[in-house]
This record gives sequence, C-alpha cells and structure tokens, in this order.
Amino acid sequence: MAYPRIREAPESSSAAVLNAVAAALADLWYQPQRSTPSQARMARWGSRLPASLVKRLVSRALKDQGLDPALARYVSSEGLARQALGVYEKSEPGVGYPAIFVGAPNGGVAYLAALLRVPFLPSHFLLSVADSTPVDDIRAYQRSGAAFIEPILDRNPDLHAVNHYDPVHDRFMVEHVNHVRLKLLDMPEAYRRFIREHLAPGGTIFFVDCEYYWHQYEIGPRHHVQVGGLGGYADEVYLNGSDELDTWLEEQGSKHRGGWTLPDGYPLHKGRESEWGTLPSFRDASKRFCDQEQFQFTAIHGTHPEDFSALAYTAYLWESRLHERTPQGILIDCFSQISPTAAIRSGLLPLWLPFNCDDSLEYLARMVPLMPTAKPILLSLLANFTQTPDLPGAQTWYQIVAKVGSISWIGTNPERYPIDLASRFDYLPQLQQWVLAHPTGEPRPKLAPSDLQEMMLYLAKQGSTLFTYLLDVPEEDAHEEEYEEPDDKTDSAVGQMDEAIASTEGSQDTM
Repeated sequence: MAYPRIREAPESSSAAVLNAVAAALADLWYQPQRSTPSQARMARWGSRLPASLVKRLVSRALKDQGLDPALARYVSSEGLARQALGVYEKSEPGVGYPAIFVGAPNGGVAYLAALLRVPFLPSHFLLSVADSTPVDDIRAYQRSGAAFIEPILDRNPDLHAVNHYDPVHDRFMVEHVNHVRLKLLDMPEAYRRFIREHLAPGGTIFFVDCEYYWHQYEIGPRHHVQVGGLGGYADEVYLNGSDELDTWLEEQGSKHRGGWTLPDGYPLHKGRESEWGTLPSFRDASKRFCDQEQFQFTAIHGTHPEDFSALAYTAYLWESRLHERTPQGILIDCFSQISPTAAIRSGLLPLWLPFNCDDSLEYLARMVPLMPTAKPILLSLLANFTQTPDLPGAQTWYQIVAKVGSISWIGTNPERYPIDLASRFDYLPQLQQWVLAHPTGEPRPKLAPSDLQEMMLYLAKQGSTLFTYLLDVPEEDAHEEEYEEPDDKTDSAVGQMDEAIASTEGSQDTM
C-alpha cells in the first residue's frame, strides 16, 4: 500500500482532475480547498487585511505542507497508482465502464470523463517537497530537487521526473517547496488490474495525448528541469529574460535580472511540458496493453491543453443537441477550480481555462462567439496570490464575456483578485448555491463513448462550422464575424479545433 504521508500536492492540477472526476462519478462535490467552518470564517476575515500580509500568511501555511525529503526512498510508481485509484472507492464497485480515460490531466478531460460517467487515470503526479531556497536561485533549487529525485529514479525505472521551477507564477511557493513531477513511462500493475476489473469487455481506452512542448534541461536520461510554465510568457522568455520581467522583479524587491538558466552546461531540448504534456513512452505502453487485453484504444491528440477544453465544451453542446436539452448557462472555471458535478447537475456548458494569464484570456475571447447568447455566465478565476505581469485584472475578464449574458462571480471577489484569501473557501458554497437554485431536469446529461467518437468525426469534417448547428443558428443568419475561419489558425481556438481535433480523427488508434 502507498506510504500514508506521500501524497500528491493538493494544489496540483492532476490531483484536482482526479478528485473532481471521482466526485462526479459518486454524485458528490469536489472541494478544492478543504476546511472547517472556522477556517473559512478566518479566511474571509483575513481577506480584509493588506495584500502584503495576506501573501505572508499564505506563504507560512505552504511552508508546513511540504513533504519530508526523507520520504523519497518510499516513493514508488505502484504506490502512486494505488493512491490515485483510492479516490474511486466511493464509486459503485464492479461496474463495467464502457470507457476509461488515461493520460495527461487537464480540466477538459475531467469534464469529458464526467459526461461519459467513466474514470480517469492520470499519467503523472506532483510532489511538493519541503525546501527553503532563495526564490531566484535556480541552481540551489535544482540541487535540492536532484537530492529528492535521484533515489526515486534509482528505485523506479518506469518513472520520469521533471523538476518544475516557476519563479513567476509560483513565486511565493518556490521559497518553501520544491516541485517534482513524476511521469509514468509504463502502465503500473495497479492500473492494469483496475482496467481489467472495471472496463467492459471490448471497452475503450481514451488516451489523452497532449503534445504541448517546453524547453527543458536534461540532468539525466529520465531527469529534466523545466523553467517556467504555461501563461503569458514563452519558455525562451524565462530562460533569456525580458525588460518587462526585469521591471517586475525590481518591483518585487529582487536583484535578479536576465532570466533563469542553469550554469553547468546541461543540454537544453524541447520535451513534453511538465504539467500538461504526455510522454510518448506511456502512450505506447498503454497501446500495447490494450492490444494484449483486446480493448479498444483511441488516442485523442492535442497540441495545447486548450484543445481538450474546447473538445469538452463541444461535447456538452453536442449532448444537449443530441438529447434536445437546453443548457442553463456557461460555467467558466480555471486551473484546479473545476466542478464536473455542477455541470452535470445543472446542465451547464463547461469552459475550462488552463490558467489565469493573458493566453487563457485570449482563448476565452476566441470562444465567446461559440457561446449561446443570453445565458447566465458563472465566472470563476483562480486566486494565486501573485500579481504577475501576464495576469489580467478581474474587470478585463468580465468585459470579455459580458456580451454573452449576465455574470455571476463564483468564489472570486473582483475587488481583491488575485490576492483573495477567501476565494478558495467561497468557491464551492457559492457554486452549490447556484446549482441548488437551478437543478436540471432528469435525466441528467450523459454521453456514450460512441457519441463522442461520432462527434469527433463531425468535427474533423466540419470544424467550427459545426457550431451553426449546435447553437441552432441558421446558416443564412450566422454572423460572418463569429463564424469566419481565421487566416492564422494557430492563433484561434476555433482554428485549433479545426486542425488539432481533425488530426485527432486522423491519428486515433482504434482496434
């Protein structure tokens, strides 16, 4: 069994996706921030304090949550897999699920798995190790990470480690914890056993193959260091620096300038991104397992986590059209604040944002023309307690979606965002209150695996023009600006769906 104190970081996106799917299967609520009523009251009181003091309080709390580095010798791929599977104990045992999602975690996958009422098995796990280093000292961070990583890799040839260092978005965290993401290279026996016992004969493994790339230092064959992560800056900016980041560092009281690089000549190459990317070795291992066990294997490819968000949004629209259901509203949530349970119970269209930075704002703006109008908008932004240069203000997000319908802030206080201590505690109660007031009629939304596959075929053929049908917009009345395909498809979420999801159909592997 898993060592009880080795746990995935609660703030990680992979833990959030896993727990949110398990909660939805059991018709329960996933609570991103666990707390007692007294802790929630204290957080609401603390939100009134000056921002600098709030950040110190959050930083102190994080300091006590890191894993003991001495636990490295107990970490195993099997233990991590068994711990992940433990979240499904409240689901009905022995069910012959028609499909199971396996691979890279992201919010879009959480909503897809919940809509199909099937489990999700993650391909990687984030461990936040207790470690106090100067926030801009990448060399000290790398050395501490290596001391934890090397014993793990020595004992687990089926794991790949990425030491993830983000001195911008995670600035208040890296002073106290060292982020180590462990990725599967092979399918653990615990996963194999779970699939044999719970996937129906001839059922489908939907493999989430996210091909999002990022420059990484190669410390060893299975040991990389990644600087920065998804947001408003490219990987090269983290390595080389920029005037904007130097100005921001000066405002933070830091003397560091010019990006963050390792000085020891480690080779730098593009690999699958730490948080969102899937390792090809694990994809191949999953395909071999399906061939051996005579399960269907369908790889869903995407070049960015946004692709899976767009796919999930489309699937909920497709389901509502297929079953003549009218969506009650649009749930826009972010990073680890996700709730498939809310989408299922109230018939909401979920649009998940990978993060709260400029790139996700641009993605949201590109998706607005594909939203039904005059529908309530539930807008939830992640308060990450750091005002970075690539983080738009709350009102900027508001203006993007105000043209669609009335907006309800969920958890987020726009006047305090992003340094809002109460937002994490208010998110679930406010969402539950809205859902309680807007229950969906029975039966609840549900999609069969074959329906999802049929939808992907239509997307491959029709791309964004499919939305004129899904949104019930007559072809002759469709607004040209809304549905015109952009010249540069790589700059458009609709273009991403036309290209990335079209390539999904072309490259999916099905027995």
